[in-house]
Amino acid sequence: MTSAGSPRLVAGMLATAVAACALAVQAGGDGSARADASEQASAAAAAPQTRTVATGLDIPWEIAFIDGRRALVTERPGRVRLFVTGSGLRSRPVARIDVSARGEGGLLGLAVDPRFRRNRFVYLYFTTSNGMKLVRYRYNYRHTRLRRDALVLDRIRAGVIHDSGRIAFGPDDHLYVATGDAGEPSLAQDRRSRNGKFLRLAPRKYRGRDAHVKPYTLGHRNPQGLDWQPGTGRLFATEHGEVGNDEVNLIREGHNYGWPRAEGRNHGRFTGPVVLYENGIAPSGATFVSKPGSKWTGDYLIGALKGEHVNRVNFRNGRVAGTSRLFTGRFGRIRTVVEGPGGALYLLTSNRDGRGNPRPGDDRIIRVTPPGA
Repeated sequence: MTSAGSPRLVAGMLATAVAACALAVQAGGDGSARADASEQASAAAAAPQTRTVATGLDIPWEIAFIDGRRALVTERPGRVRLFVTGSGLRSRPVARIDVSARGEGGLLGLAVDPRFRRNRFVYLYFTTSNGMKLVRYRYNYRHTRLRRDALVLDRIRAGVIHDSGRIAFGPDDHLYVATGDAGEPSLAQDRRSRNGKFLRLAPRKYRGRDAHVKPYTLGHRNPQGLDWQPGTGRLFATEHGEVGNDEVNLIREGHNYGWPRAEGRNHGRFTGPVVLYENGIAPSGATFVSKPGSKWTGDYLIGALKGEHVNRVNFRNGRVAGTSRLFTGRFGRIRTVVEGPGGALYLLTSNRDGRGNPRPGDDRIIRVTPPGA
């Protein structure tokens, strides 16, 4: 997802109408398309460079840059950490949040306000004993602390599973909130419920009370990653299926994505995915590569938990052309991929979440320099 406050819109890239993205990519049954020989040769000639830049994190979930050097990182047990490029992770948390960290819950999403340089607002999304909360904080540079400012949104059911949790500001300066079905599939089709939806709101309008917000989309099981396509401004999101059938969806206002009535190939009257991983990779946080001059420019990179890789969705002339796997098995479970200042990519591992195999130093932040053109 986008790492700084306002999402990127790189003019001229991928401007073809996204109706062309209606192709559901099938990849030899395992969800990854075969790279052609020339692409493999190019990758060998100009491989991406990787470097571990921070170790010892406790189930990190999100990373977002607040300026050219500093990023905030959420850890599911309830801590917000400060990462500084060139010097690493600060030992003292900038905030400790009272969360309920059962199952898949805890401190999850983080979004930096598009006007952060002026207002210092940061938004956190987390589970509590009585549901999900979206809360605004104000960052203090001098004391490197976050101070709670206002409740923005609640009345979202929390569960041991399917809390979703990704939040991000769109090109319209509205905040988009992805919610899961909290383990109760019927909520995704219930328009009175905020679960299993994408929500869109203007958070600066709210002062300590729950926002009145209508569903932007519905019919979601457990969305995990989101970012806007450079050039088109279209929102794409990853989502976990029930047994396999993981998806990348083009998120369009008012659309119903079918869960639990439909998933996989058979969406009928519902909106189907643009990419389908039939055997499942547990896709998580995702970002478009916007920096020009890379072999990945314009591609959608997805952290894969089950597949322990970064999944690359290749776009050509606005169409989904195929998928391929990067870094398979090298770092374990990948929670998210973020594009930082200067075009470097940052990966968060998730090997200490009870479903991975922790290695010495886990969890980590990995810096990736994309391959050149």
